[in-house]
Amino acid sequence: MSTAVENFFSAWAEQDAAIRNAQVDKSLGAEIFYADPRTEAPLRNAAEVKEYVGVFSKMAPGMPVSVAGISTTLNFVRVTVRFGEGDQSQLGQYVIDLDDAGLITRMIGFVGVTDT
Repeated sequence: MSTAVENFFSAWAEQDAAIRNAQVDKSLGAEIFYADPRTEAPLRNAAEVKEYVGVFSKMAPGMPVSVAGISTTLNFVRVTVRFGEGDQSQLGQYVIDLDDAGLITRMIGFVGVTDT
């Protein structure tokens, strides 16, 4: 499993802003493109991504976020992420590009998972 991907998603549940931001920073490459159904426009730098993850952490304090499944091809990752736990959990899928150092450069998220 990609360490950058693990670090990035574990940061979502971190309440300490300094620790959370450090985890996000360690996960991202020099350039970033991030989009998911809740972003109004793509996020294009680390500061925007850290702010976005911080808003989630404030709106859902203590909500567990975990990688539920992952597959890789070369420097590309498909990951299923579980937000919450039990009956209240929600799944999302992300398609992620990594740079040669294994850091996230592009991430596109989708609500739910598909069977096809």
